[in-house]
Amino acid sequence: MSYTHKNVFLFFSIVALVVAASCKKDFLNRQNPEAISADEVWNDADLVGLYVNKIYNDRTEGWGQHFYNNITDESRSTYPGNEPNQLLIGQWDDVNNPMDIWGAAYTSIRRMNEFFYRMETSPLAAEIKEQLSGEVYFLRAFMYFDLVKRYGGVPVIDHFQGIDEDLEVARATTEETFVFILADLDRAYERLPDTAPKSKASKATVLALKGRVLLYWASPLFNPENEQERWQQAAEVNKQLIDLGEYSLYDNLNDLWLNTSNTESIFQIEYKLPEKYHDWDAVVKPLVLANNTAGYGSILQNLVDAFPMVNGKSIHEEGSGYDAQNPYVGRDKRFYAFVAYNGAKMKGTTSGPPLKEITLEIYRGGRDYDQDPSTIIYNTTTGYYTIKAVNQENTIYRGGFGSDQPWIELRYAEVLLNFAEAQNEYLSAPDPTIYEVLNLIRRRAGITQDLEVGTFTKDQMRTIIRNERYVELCLEHKRYWDLRRWKLATSILNGQRGMGVVITKNDDGSFSYDYQPVDPQPNVFTEKMYYMPIPRSELTKNRKLAQNEGW
Repeated sequence: MSYTHKNVFLFFSIVALVVAASCKKDFLNRQNPEAISADEVWNDADLVGLYVNKIYNDRTEGWGQHFYNNITDESRSTYPGNEPNQLLIGQWDDVNNPMDIWGAAYTSIRRMNEFFYRMETSPLAAEIKEQLSGEVYFLRAFMYFDLVKRYGGVPVIDHFQGIDEDLEVARATTEETFVFILADLDRAYERLPDTAPKSKASKATVLALKGRVLLYWASPLFNPENEQERWQQAAEVNKQLIDLGEYSLYDNLNDLWLNTSNTESIFQIEYKLPEKYHDWDAVVKPLVLANNTAGYGSILQNLVDAFPMVNGKSIHEEGSGYDAQNPYVGRDKRFYAFVAYNGAKMKGTTSGPPLKEITLEIYRGGRDYDQDPSTIIYNTTTGYYTIKAVNQENTIYRGGFGSDQPWIELRYAEVLLNFAEAQNEYLSAPDPTIYEVLNLIRRRAGITQDLEVGTFTKDQMRTIIRNERYVELCLEHKRYWDLRRWKLATSILNGQRGMGVVITKNDDGSFSYDYQPVDPQPNVFTEKMYYMPIPRSELTKNRKLAQNEGW
């Protein structure tokens, strides 16, 4: 089924009227091309498809949410007063929380519930209603998952509420919320096709999300009693997707986010210039290439140190071959595909074509560090930039405009890591299947030595898996949620200061490295922050809501 793009702007301009069902019978008609009636919306497959497309766009995830990278041990924004740096020091609460989605989420949920209500009487063909319903069940599950990972249990509203209903709904328990999410995913799976465009839901997409949901539900934050059945379920669903054989790791890490038909992406958010765009190609570059914006993604030394050597060993491990005087030599492929370090090459532009390539000068007195005191704030404060997912050939970006590579929300590498983690936590000792999937990921990264079956305990394997997630999924908005669900944010973030490097160029052309904290004060992540506060405005509107502990 294809969806027309005619009158898209007009449709969404009047959708509030449609939702309210307040139109008169003669308000809109087919003879008036500038207006669409309520009946026409729900009776026309193309218009209902547009309605569902709007629901896809309701999720806020995507490139514009890159502040999540900058509130963990991954990267930093250089601007002292902006949102990430306020979050780092605990300056957020039930009135001001940049991560809050409560109001937007429930607006979207109401839109989804109306869809189900309207489909009951819609004359659309059964197969069209079935597929679109599957997509909306998937999207509703995703939205409730976005809520539960922030707040714990939330009000579960599963139908289109009428004006005569009690609109004050109490919170479900966290367990009840997860059960509802999983039920929606099962409904979606029953209705969706085996395959679909990567920006649409399919059975495989549902399995990928379900595997993530089950992994979270099994994790310490949501599973304090460590119920082993949850880990088993998470392992089984992720393995089910692996066994389909439909996806594989894409060999070219530099091209993964640029080749929209790669074998690894399962579900992605599409961008298309000039209507829909993002700013990634500009915001992570040094000022000389940023073209009117910069300073939003300086990688921390903490993350740099997590990348293994090409032989698979940690830089701190005996026999790794790590040379402190040449710290950027001999690392795995992901390091070179993700991290822009002193001496690395980077391409970009200042004001449009032509493209130029520079060698990064990230040292005292260097162009891309502190050569010009008036522009220091726009350059890295950590000693690194990032090139992960950057389109090095893009010449039309400027400020917040000009990038269109898709945001990969679900990819096969995560599925492999989800399986490895769940299987390791379920078993008393890691079995060969765990080694197999980890070695797939590490081989793709160019690591020459496999993890040998039987050489690691369960605890040691847990450390390996968590580090692989840290490196492989870095800057993909996963780390913050991982630290929360593992209940490690209070130890890894709280009271800590992100590390960077200050590099000095010596007279003989060599470099010296001095590792220093870059955060002006210790980070704050206290116990109460594992569950975010329900917005104070929502508490005043709904007397049945109970605030999370500590807020």
